[in-house]
Amino acid sequence: MRPAPVPDETTDQSLLQMRRALGRQLAALRNRAGLSQWDLAPMTGYSRSTLSDAELGRHRLRREFWVRCDGLLKAENRLVAGYDRIESAGAVLRQRPGDATRPVRDELASARLRAVRALPDQEPAPPAPPAGTAADRASRVAMESCPHCRRPIAVLVVPSNPA
Repeated sequence: MRPAPVPDETTDQSLLQMRRALGRQLAALRNRAGLSQWDLAPMTGYSRSTLSDAELGRHRLRREFWVRCDGLLKAENRLVAGYDRIESAGAVLRQRPGDATRPVRDELASARLRAVRALPDQEPAPPAPPAGTAADRASRVAMESCPHCRRPIAVLVVPSNPA
């Protein structure tokens, strides 16, 4: 069983692919040991659904989880090494200057914040400060309706730091 290689060009998509490959490796080791998710989960101290999510690459778990699975499945440190590669690639990705989509996301978030209407029992929101000022980069709380139940919810909008 080969570990997932670190791609030359690390992107969010390549990190997802690496997580999925590590999850498939976990599932293969679990199956080889003759264990079901229901059998392995209590041994790790995590729920079966968390184990399932890890096998599908949908859950970013702590290193402790991978150390436990590595030991229980006698994986000879392959799972931990895979986790460490993913974390290293993620650190490289986080250190890069802002990606091209960040300004678009920030502008959408700002527009969404300006479009939020105040609740009837509240004062109207003050106008948005001019772009580029310190006040424009401050976090804001906006009131919106939940997309599922339509109840009012507070949404914290935190603009990213320009790179």
